Amino acid sequence: MAKKTATESILREKTVKQAKVKVRTDSRFKSLRSMSIISVVLVIAICIVANILLSLTLDDTLTFDTSSVQSNTITPLSKTYIKNLDKQVEIIGLFDKNDTSFEWRDYFLPILDDYESKAGGKIDLKYIDPDVDPFIISRLDPDGIYNLQKYTYVIRCGDILVSEDPYSCFKYDTNVYQYYGLLMPITNYIEQIFTGDIVYVTSDRQLHAYFLQGHDLLGHASMDIILKTLGFASSDLILKGETAKIPDDCELLVIMEPTTDLSLTEKELIKSYLDNSGKVLLSINYDKNKNVQYTNLNEVTQKMGITLESGTIHENDINYLYTPDDPYSSIAVADSSYASYISVPATYSVESCRFLRIEPDLPENVYVSPLVVTSSIASVDMADQSVDASASSGTYPIVLQSVDTSKNEPSCLIVISTATFTSDAYYLDNTLENNNAVFMKTMLQDICPIPNSVLVPSKTVPSYILNKPLSSSSATMWSIVVMTVIPLGTLICGVYIYRRRRHL
Repeated sequence: MAKKTATESILREKTVKQAKVKVRTDSRFKSLRSMSIISVVLVIAICIVANILLSLTLDDTLTFDTSSVQSNTITPLSKTYIKNLDKQVEIIGLFDKNDTSFEWRDYFLPILDDYESKAGGKIDLKYIDPDVDPFIISRLDPDGIYNLQKYTYVIRCGDILVSEDPYSCFKYDTNVYQYYGLLMPITNYIEQIFTGDIVYVTSDRQLHAYFLQGHDLLGHASMDIILKTLGFASSDLILKGETAKIPDDCELLVIMEPTTDLSLTEKELIKSYLDNSGKVLLSINYDKNKNVQYTNLNEVTQKMGITLESGTIHENDINYLYTPDDPYSSIAVADSSYASYISVPATYSVESCRFLRIEPDLPENVYVSPLVVTSSIASVDMADQSVDASASSGTYPIVLQSVDTSKNEPSCLIVISTATFTSDAYYLDNTLENNNAVFMKTMLQDICPIPNSVLVPSKTVPSYILNKPLSSSSATMWSIVVMTVIPLGTLICGVYIYRRRRHL
């Protein structure tokens, strides 16, 4: 065995001991980590507590309407009026406030909350679901004349109330509805309608309608109900003798299906009434009155640019007929111009419609507009079987409105060529819920508003349609940027900062 050299022996016997290096951990790292966690928890807790306190105390004060047309807040006009209310008003939504199934919900809740908060306790806003409280409707309307329904609003002051269908508070894009069957609102009338309703139910002035008697006038119970829902009291009126006059409180004179012509006294009194901003509603069909010559009545209507002709409307479009063999009982439609101005039903039941002619040379400041019309291929059967060149195939008016704007307050004449909008015989088997009754309520409310100084403007509904839609490649690029590049860049920055600062 070979001997080890001295050097090898020394190296083997001597073990080199390396000093242990103790890594010192900076205590600030642990402190910073603990402080960060505690700070995050404290900030979250402070936010929650502050949110609860602000909601309980300053929720309305710190609410801001960021819509472009301030559609969630009332204008100074409404604010000034409701601040000066001397009566208590209730606004009752007949539905569950938390029900999100109806698309108009978010339009109504914020602005009605604003009504309540700005009224100084004079407006009480509540929501009662008829499914939960089945007797709420009978308590509000014990006689059942207002036909209150779920998903509507009731504005009430004492015994006077108004019911509003939320869908009637908007103007809709007719093209979108025609082509796609969708209701796209383009104008918002919520504040205009609700402030008007508050003015109405708190007004001490009661509207009065008079029914002209003396011409075999039929019963008008149905019209009484329609008028009552608009706040009208109704009475019969006889215009005979030297002392005859139309009362000063007459807001509406109704002439229903007269079977005889007006007397000279009636003619002159009604013409004078129209000269003094009066409003007249005339319904006159053809079937029962085909042999009556309305000489004096025509003098009244012609004063407003309308002539009652001895002819009846013959509907030729089979799509407008109830039965193919009866062209005199048909479906009429709302005129497009009128429907764009005010929310009314699209179709109506009509029969025995008299031919109404619009005078070619209208008196100065008189404007005649069709409200309800036939199809575009209707015609006229004249009583003497003559052929009238001006009454050839075309669209004919069923309801006409004539307005004389020469006065500060315009006078108005409504002529309805059928009895189906006014007759008890037509409404006998109905509950005044059909389109004809709805039209009458809407039309009368439009021509006989309670005078007031609260002229709230309508508000356009903001459009969120892009004028220049993104191309598919641009959309893909922005999707990648938003979903990939930005999150990845944020992650890389976080990792880099962490590695640089973890040993500080």
